[in-house]
Amino acid sequence: MFYGIWPAMLTPFDRQGDVDLSAIDHLVEHLLNEGAHGFYVCGSTGEGLLMNVQERAAVAERTVQQVRGRAPVMVHVGAIPTRDAAALAAHARDIGADAVAAIPPTFFAYSFNAIKAHYRAIGEAAQIPLYIYNIPQAAGVNVTPAMVAEMKREIPNLVGLKFTAYNFYEMRQIIELDNMTVFSGPDEMCLPALTMGVVGAIGSTYNPMTRHFVRLYEAFQAGRLAEAQDLQFQANRIIRVWTSFPGALKVMMRWQGVPIGEPRRPMEPLPVEREEELAAALQAAGYTYPVGVPQPA
Repeated sequence: MFYGIWPAMLTPFDRQGDVDLSAIDHLVEHLLNEGAHGFYVCGSTGEGLLMNVQERAAVAERTVQQVRGRAPVMVHVGAIPTRDAAALAAHARDIGADAVAAIPPTFFAYSFNAIKAHYRAIGEAAQIPLYIYNIPQAAGVNVTPAMVAEMKREIPNLVGLKFTAYNFYEMRQIIELDNMTVFSGPDEMCLPALTMGVVGAIGSTYNPMTRHFVRLYEAFQAGRLAEAQDLQFQANRIIRVWTSFPGALKVMMRWQGVPIGEPRRPMEPLPVEREEELAAALQAAGYTYPVGVPQPA
């Protein structure tokens, strides 16, 4: 069964802006050592939609190879063209991934029948567990409980959602469908989502703060609610900081000795001259991980 804290894994890029496959190995080992329960690859944080199909396949394959079955790997295969999403889903199956996930087709206006057909094609290609990635603020589509229930009747391997939304009333209705597993998406709502019955959380902040959120998850599971609340509140103060600095997550990982380059354009990197400002703001918010490591030569 899938559970716990899964980093939405960042994708390393080299100085030329190309995927740095060798850097994935160090990143995977770091996250495992920090206690990650699973990996979510090529999602929003992983800049999956800024890579072509070949790059995404290469990142997924290298990650599965490096993890070597020590934790489950879920590959985000969402794409606007159904054929691309299905091809990535089939590839994820072939390389030994444990599950796939996909945002709804985005940008254009689609009928529910079109969305359902899109997911059916992904499910048929994958033949492994399929998760819907519900992120309405980005995809422009809110996947409702009624939509999930209907798709589940027609797609046998649809087993859950990554729910990156704030309507926990709807989220709970999805959890109560038969044999559905739901992960929460918003990092700042990890604990509230756990109280509503999610099995775990997939998020951005779980890259530089894996250990912190694993402690939160373990405290909740052990019934230490006050401790879990304190950890969530501390995390939220830090989240308010890093989300105010473009490219902050990759800088924070470099400070921990895990260099993974800069975001891919049009995502904006953090200017070097602002790193000191980021470090001071993080420390003021209670961030306890290393900050201010010099730029690599």
